[in-house]
Amino acid sequence: MLNNFAILHLMDALGALIDGRGCWCATVSQECAEGAAMPGLEEMAKAPAIFGEPLYPAAAEFIDAQVIRERMLKPGDGHADHLGEAETIAIITRRHLKGFFVTDDHDATREAQSEGMKVVSTWDILRLMVRVGRITTAEFHAHARVLVEASRGYPPGWPDVATVEAWLGGAA
Repeated sequence: MLNNFAILHLMDALGALIDGRGCWCATVSQECAEGAAMPGLEEMAKAPAIFGEPLYPAAAEFIDAQVIRERMLKPGDGHADHLGEAETIAIITRRHLKGFFVTDDHDATREAQSEGMKVVSTWDILRLMVRVGRITTAEFHAHARVLVEASRGYPPGWPDVATVEAWLGGAA
């Protein structure tokens, strides 16, 4: 999910929206550090300033993360696939953290929701950015085209503009 905001050059806008209220786990922090070295994802280097020090899993959280990850794995997945999402879910669950879980991963969404977590996607955050005036509706559509062309998903109702606009809530 953070990849999307780096691709769109919206890490600063994401940071302003979060305003010090976000947190992340060690594995996601490491994934962002590695991602920042990749062409087109350099803005991921801004993530530590947005999310602060990462949360490290305690022993029980580590074990929980492995179990959660196993449920998400599909044939062909790599050794680290889903680990950041699973670690995040385990930490939130064990520590009874309040808030919501941010992911675009369908399997992680299922796992988080099974733990009673509210899940928010890239599209939900972009819609919120429109609603609070951080980006315009026109900018939303331009960002959507970039993400769709990069095979990073698509907003509800895509490609029908009227349906997307209705989902956005008519925000200008």
